[in-house]
Parts: sequence; structure tokens; C-alpha cells
Amino acid sequence: MEAFISSLTARLSPASKVLQDTTTSEFKTSLARWSDIDVRVPYAIVQPAGEQDIVSTVQEAVKAGIPFVPASGGHSPWSTVGQEDIVIDLSRYKGVSLHPETNEATVKGGTLMKELEVALHPYKRFAAVGNGNTVGVIPYYIGGGISIYTPLISYGSGNLIAARLVNAKGELVHVSETENSELLWALRGAGQFFGLVTEITIKTYPYSLLGNEEGQRICGTYVFLPQQIDEVYAAVEKVIQNDQYASAGHFMVMQAPPELKQQVLFVALQVFCSSDEAVKLFQPLVDVGPLQQAIMPSTSDKHSDQLDWVCAKGDFKRFTQNGLPDWNRDNIKTLARLHAELVDNCPDAARSAYNLEWHSPRKLQRRPAETAFGHASVDYWLNVLIWYTDAKNHGYVDAMDKKAQAATRAGTNEADFVSYTNTSRDDPLEYRYKGTERIAKLKALKAKHDPTGVFTKQLL
Repeated sequence: MEAFISSLTARLSPASKVLQDTTTSEFKTSLARWSDIDVRVPYAIVQPAGEQDIVSTVQEAVKAGIPFVPASGGHSPWSTVGQEDIVIDLSRYKGVSLHPETNEATVKGGTLMKELEVALHPYKRFAAVGNGNTVGVIPYYIGGGISIYTPLISYGSGNLIAARLVNAKGELVHVSETENSELLWALRGAGQFFGLVTEITIKTYPYSLLGNEEGQRICGTYVFLPQQIDEVYAAVEKVIQNDQYASAGHFMVMQAPPELKQQVLFVALQVFCSSDEAVKLFQPLVDVGPLQQAIMPSTSDKHSDQLDWVCAKGDFKRFTQNGLPDWNRDNIKTLARLHAELVDNCPDAARSAYNLEWHSPRKLQRRPAETAFGHASVDYWLNVLIWYTDAKNHGYVDAMDKKAQAATRAGTNEADFVSYTNTSRDDPLEYRYKGTERIAKLKALKAKHDPTGVFTKQLL
């Protein structure tokens, strides 16, 4: 390993760093992850400062046979490796460039969601973004890309139009519709298995698509008691089924705040219309009688600020997402019961939440071209956030996670099960990538471009 580090250091630019002292704050900060589940300590953390530094790092690692994983925002449970391996921390290589002639944006390696949003805001443009300011942009796009803006512009993967990646041979490859187009297809939903993506080019859209020039979407947040489920469900359904405006949102079962030991229903809706129109749409929820409520415009550069508390690093967290065939009242009631069971038996998990997410299905204006992702037609998702602090509860909370997934899949043929590609690598391929032809194509591309599994053994 020391020979590898010596050879690599000689090739890196002066602005790059190789961290080996595990006791330093710099090493600890780089190692920190959104979840402490299975976090391991690598032999070294490499922080490339430029694209050529990334290429050199991959080349040296491949030549020495040393396993590595990339890391950007630290949300991925797969961005951690053991003491004989290295982490390639992309946090020193970031940036966003908007190309005025095409209104496309190029995003570099370690750029985070908040940084993308802030960069686009002066140009009055937005793009598909995830619900977390510290999520890495590139892993989000190449892994699927669920977004509040999905009803308007589809998933992130469908908005990926070009990329540069370092392949299993350590070569820098350009990928677009005209250059290595088969790899572009694979990057749109399975990119993490084909190379280390150094930058991507994505579509951006004018604020006017949101119905105003300020980049605003109207957000309504409401808190209800569990016994109001039927009335709340009916009111939310009216928003989803309205014929005029696109909407997206979350119907969440949670405990807020944990010290009150009171389960609540938290509803967060976003609609793309004026404030006056939103007030009319949200009126059925007001009529139910919420414990708390707020309606406010939120600009694109502040897209996920209200969720910063969820992005806190540390503790034991797990986030799973399953596609659902429809919007189902019984699912919400079941999740409320399971959440109560979880918190009763494991108070340590009181910050966990069970959530149904929707994207108003009839409003989607742009279905993307065929991609590896393959879930563009999924408009409803089960999101399970498990959050606890005591390692002894690993087994129990994992079992409850699976119980929630199984309950919401009840009555669905297994052939129709959907697992979000960016939150699962354990579920069968048939759940993550729908269709035998899609899976066969992915396997063939993997065998061609990464036959030894430099970028995981997935698809081999």
C-alpha cells in the first residue's frame, strides 16, 4: 500500500490531498457519512483537485489492484470501504457551468444539490433535484433521480444528456447521444456500475414552467392527529386528482417532536400555480382541522432548506424506496400502525418516519427516452426512513423496515415489485430494473465495459 500511495502522490496536483492519519479532523470530516451503518475506516482517503487527478487515482488503483469507492455527499451507504482499500473523496472537485446557448448545465464531481440550485438561480432556471441539500448531484442523476419536479420534467436520469467518466481501464471516456451512446443509456439509472463519473451535463428549465418568474412553488404543510386519516386522505386526494395544476408531495407518519410521544400525520404538498390558486386547492385540508398549518412560496434555490435536519450526519439511518401501483388509503393506515409498533417497541427509533410520496400522474409533460432507470411511469413511492442511535437495535429496525415494505406490496404480483435503484443493491435485479430486455442489456454492457467488477460486482 505504501508503494501505491507513493506512486499516486507523485502524480497528483499540489492542490490534491491524500489523508492517512485517522486521528485528524480532516480525515474524520471526510469519513463522516449520513448513516453510521456499516461505516468502515479505509487505508487512505484521496481528495483529487481536478479531473486528471481523478483519472490518475483510478489508474493507480486499478494497476495496484486496490479496491476503491467514490464519495461526494456521503449519503450513499456504499461510499465506505475497509482498511485495505481507499475512498476517492470528490469534495475538492466541484462546480456548475450553465451554457446559455443550450441552457444545459455541466456539473463537476463533488457538487452538492444546494450548490446546483444556487448556481442556476441567477439565470432563473431549475433542474431535477433531490430532497436534500447535501446529496451529491452526480450519484443522484446516474441512480434515477426522484424529484419534486418530476410531474413537470420527469426523473433526473431522463435529464442526463452527456457525461465524462473514468472506465475500468482508467481511461477518460466522453459519453453522449453521439459518442458512446450505449453507455449514456446505462448511465441513466445504473451509472454507478460502469465507471467513476467526473462530470455530467443536464437539462435545465425556465422558471416560467413553474407558473411564475421567481422560481417559486407553493408549499403547504399540515399536521394532523392519526384519527383524522380518512378525512386527510380524502383531502389530499383532491389535490392529487385536480385537473389544472401539477403537484407532488409527502403523506408522512411520524412522531413530532419525539419528546411529546405523539404520533402525527405530516402532509407536505407542493403545487405549481399562484398562491391564491394554492389556497383554494389546500382548503379541503384546512377544513379537516390541522393541529398546525403553513402555506408559503419556496424558491428553487431554497428547494430543500426545510429538510436540513434530515441531512444531519451520524447515527444509524436507512432510507428505502419502493414504487407503488397506486395511491392507497389502506397503505397509510397500515403504515400508521407499523410506525406505532416500531416506536412502542424501540423508542430509540422515534425519529423514524413512514411516508407515501406522489407525483401527480396526469401532469407529466415529458416522458424521457428509454433509459436504464425504467421507472419513469411510477408516480407513487413508499419511503421508509429508519433513524436510531443504539446499535443493538439493528436487527429489529431492519425487520420493521421489511415489514412495511411487505405490507404495502400486499396484493401486488411479485413481477411488478419496484425498488428504487439508488437505495437498494440487495433487492433482486428484477425489482430494480424492470424487464428482461433491460436487464440483459445492462449485463451485456457490464461484461463489455467492466468484466472484472472494478465498479462493483453488480450485473456480473
